Amino acid sequence: MAVINVEQGLPRFVRARMALERFAPLAWIKSVSETNNTTGLVQLPLLGWRFSEPHPELRDVFLSIARDVPQNIEWTFREGRNSFILPAEIADSEEGSEGSGARMRGDQDICIAASEDMEQIIDAIAAQPALPAVARMVVFQIAKSSPDELMCVAQELTGEAEVGMIFRLGGMPDVELRLTALHRYPPRPETRRHGPLTKITLAGAGAGTIARKDLLVGVPLSQEHG
Repeated sequence: MAVINVEQGLPRFVRARMALERFAPLAWIKSVSETNNTTGLVQLPLLGWRFSEPHPELRDVFLSIARDVPQNIEWTFREGRNSFILPAEIADSEEGSEGSGARMRGDQDICIAASEDMEQIIDAIAAQPALPAVARMVVFQIAKSSPDELMCVAQELTGEAEVGMIFRLGGMPDVELRLTALHRYPPRPETRRHGPLTKITLAGAGAGTIARKDLLVGVPLSQEHG
């Protein structure tokens, strides 16, 4: 008996939201509807979102999807306050080439082809396996800092930090630091509202660039170098 995918009957916006929420809660999402309600014409799609907190460990997932999944036109993944998967020509038009974006939006053949690609993109996001849980912490207070070492108090948000783990600075994947010392503070009434606090030492090039409130994301063992 054939298996019916009930999600296929849902609007694109709903399917996109469901696919992205498999990774983390969303604070914002934008997905252009399949057709214009007034003209009935197919619209050039794009997908934009912002998770409720940064997830730089997901960057490679979306880069790969934008690069490898579409078949009809070229797509790109852009990251800033919000993340977007959008036609590459539209991204280029926002940087000075005004004509190409308008041309694409007015060409039904391109819009239809891009719409087919977007369906594949959403399906690919939904099909991604769950990522391994990683330790995530925010720098709460800096005790001592040098170009190659940082001693600080951190708020541990998720996962379990351990000595020897590598952490990357959120938004700066080239900054990799190894956790060399860790001491968890017992809960106290005056600090309880901040969550669990941990004194940590991180070593490696770029340690001196870390600032208070920066996000540090643990690297899964499968991604560690060497």
